[in-house]
Amino acid sequence: MSINMSEHSGVSMSRMNDRLSVILQGDVAPEMLSVLSTDMLEYIQINRITLVIFDISAIAILDLTEFNALHRIVLMTKLMGAQTIFTGFNSGMVAFLISAGADISGINTASGLDDIDRVLSFLKGD
Repeated sequence: MSINMSEHSGVSMSRMNDRLSVILQGDVAPEMLSVLSTDMLEYIQINRITLVIFDISAIAILDLTEFNALHRIVLMTKLMGAQTIFTGFNSGMVAFLISAGADISGINTASGLDDIDRVLSFLKGD
């Protein structure tokens, strides 16, 4: 099931069972992330989502401000009772974020979409 977010360019969301996939593309503007967090949290509550997958593979550059905004969304998602997993970090992003002192606590990652279930099993302690 695809969720229409056409008014928010750069974001598409789709749902499969209790999982919500959020695909970010292009420029990650602060206004877009603010709207995303509001819409996504409401959707999580209404649809009892237990896992949110953020795919950022289509983003070339992610600065510290944008990462911190995504981190806040992760914390809000966790408070709603859903796990989050990121996929698509590139080596340049990772090197920049670590050298800039980004707080990566609570950020779960998978090497690709096919690795999501393994990471989720690890998070659940299976």
